[in-house]
Amino acid sequence: MRRFRVLVLVAIAVVGLATWLILGVALSGSSSKTEPDSTRSIVLLEGERQIGRVNVPADGSSASAREIRRQVAELTPTRATRRSGRARIVYRYDRASSAQRVLNAAIAGKPAALVARRPVAASIATEVVAQAQRNTCESAALSILLSSLGVIIAQERLQRMLPVSGTADPIGDGTARVWGDPDRGFVGRPDGGGVAGGFGVYPGPVASVARRLDVPLVDMTGASPKHIYERLLSGRAVMAWIGLSDGPFGEWRSPSGKAIRVNFGEHTVVLRGIRLDGRIDVVNPLQGTEETWTASEFELLWNRLGRRALST
Repeated sequence: MRRFRVLVLVAIAVVGLATWLILGVALSGSSSKTEPDSTRSIVLLEGERQIGRVNVPADGSSASAREIRRQVAELTPTRATRRSGRARIVYRYDRASSAQRVLNAAIAGKPAALVARRPVAASIATEVVAQAQRNTCESAALSILLSSLGVIIAQERLQRMLPVSGTADPIGDGTARVWGDPDRGFVGRPDGGGVAGGFGVYPGPVASVARRLDVPLVDMTGASPKHIYERLLSGRAVMAWIGLSDGPFGEWRSPSGKAIRVNFGEHTVVLRGIRLDGRIDVVNPLQGTEETWTASEFELLWNRLGRRALST
């Protein structure tokens, strides 16, 4: 009888211990579920590059917006220079907008947010080339433009690749004379000889030469100056047709009968940068010089030639 009582007591003790362990595990699990992690991380990206992580409330609340701004300020500069191909672009960072993007990502349940920045200046590496002949500014400028992509081709080769429109010299006199169409090919003599002394070629045939070299160009003819400056800020050089003078003007008809009117002050340059103060860095093939123009100086000269331009 005594042994039986002992066995009963042992059994009761074992059952009690097991019950206590089971309850302990259950309570432990219940506690972990009712006390979740209160924060999570949002990855802050600059382009495709991760620049850090920002801790935000797990529920996406805006209670710690000030703390988010503090973390973003630690991760981002106010201004910085970044490389893009052969260009160096200066960006200005908007920390307040970046913090808002992080908060929006948290609310939407997204894992990452892009830093807010905008380009404010750019400098594009190019060759500096002087035109070999009086009327070959376009082939020289194209050589400069291609060099902004690391494509080095001599202007003489590019000049030979240009299609030619019309005869070397105009036929006839006055407005009844017949000559080439610069929208179809190079017009005149490269060396400037002959009775006319000019002329040159417009964007279409120049772009066709680039396509033959597997380099597509963007025709920006007719674009606003703002779009030209935005192109520069994106790290892309621009070849622009300008008027060195407001005339003299000439008129003739193309072999197909098209009326042609030109400014004999026609010239081309390459814009290869824009500064913080808005001035533009220019390579001028007239004498192979590096120059800096104000925006108003560029726009005056560019308007004289009908806002013709090509960009990489």
